[in-house]
Amino acid sequence: MKAILRRLPLALLVTLACERKSTTVPPAEPEPTPVSASTKVELPAAETVLASAVEAEGGAAAHTAIKSYYLESRMDIPQQGLTGLTKLWWKDGKFFMQVDMAGVGTSSLWCDGAQVVSEDPINGRRTLAGKEARQAQWSASVSLPHDWKKFFDTAKTIARREHDGRKLIDVSLSAPDGSELLLSFDETTHLLASQRFAQASPMGELPVEIAVDEYKQVGGLQHAAKTTMSMAIMKASSEVTKFEPNVEIDDGRFTPPAPKPVEPAPPVEPEPAKGKAKPKAKAKKAAG
Repeated sequence: MKAILRRLPLALLVTLACERKSTTVPPAEPEPTPVSASTKVELPAAETVLASAVEAEGGAAAHTAIKSYYLESRMDIPQQGLTGLTKLWWKDGKFFMQVDMAGVGTSSLWCDGAQVVSEDPINGRRTLAGKEARQAQWSASVSLPHDWKKFFDTAKTIARREHDGRKLIDVSLSAPDGSELLLSFDETTHLLASQRFAQASPMGELPVEIAVDEYKQVGGLQHAAKTTMSMAIMKASSEVTKFEPNVEIDDGRFTPPAPKPVEPAPPVEPEPAKGKAKPKAKAKKAAG
């Protein structure tokens, strides 16, 4: 199960807040160069690689058995000295995500199955569309190797390579709107090792790489419990602290509340025109 995917949209909101908070943005780090790569040798079919990942996670039946879940995680951004606490409710493709970060504020993301709405301290409330909405939806998937056909139309194995002493197989997923997601799988464990894509945002597309640091078995599935997200302007680590499958969730949680009415500013008394003295009060008539 890929917890790294679920927290990504809100991590981007936090990223935007951090970018505005900082006066300087460090240059983008170059993508890591694999020790060796080969596209000329015979490669396994993408469907085979994805199916192997599903089995390594716990099997298709275990994925299908999860109808809902509640998740909590902690995100640390050491460059900015920030810590975020994430809560996520998911049921049958609908979800509500919330990140509370001291010094930044609260960011939220709702999906009722028809539309995706985000709200954060920097951009306010927005209805997402196009690539940004699609990315928010697949980010909450329990497992992209299991659910990829819901969000992408083609899958292609593009390389077999070695990186940091591990043998990896790269599978590229593509959607009709031009969205692409590169998944790298460990040939030994068959589990997802990392993913790369261009995240759509109000700042434009931002290159993102997410690496799985540790798996744990939760609810009958291998869960990406610790991950590291690398972007041009920051690096963040996340750790799942709670995961509860098949919990009761009211559908009302997936719809954003009505926006709070804007209170009118109190009236301001006009200042007297410059150069004109205030009229003096009339002297009282002396008694005679």
